[in-house]
Amino acid sequence: MTASSSIESSTFSGGTQNSGFFQLEPGPNKKANSLPLRDEDYTEDLKEVQAYLDKVKKIVRPGCSQEVLNVAVSSMSSLARILSAMSSKPKPRASL
Repeated sequence: MTASSSIESSTFSGGTQNSGFFQLEPGPNKKANSLPLRDEDYTEDLKEVQAYLDKVKKIVRPGCSQEVLNVAVSSMSSLARILSAMSSKPKPRASL
């Protein structure tokens, strides 16, 4: 299987919904080449993250112990720093 055969193509005027990244082909017959995300896996991962956030919200409430609050602040701060560093790195660009 070649790299180009794993890429979905759809035209803008076709009304096709595409949740992946896309890149325009050069030339007069421009098509959007979709670089599809693994939609099901991605959606499931987002749901899992949301479930963890909901659990944390239920545990860390007014009246929780100082120890629980300290761990939550430390952990969330570390996670936020890591995710911020990851999102600020330049993204590799694929060439077709």
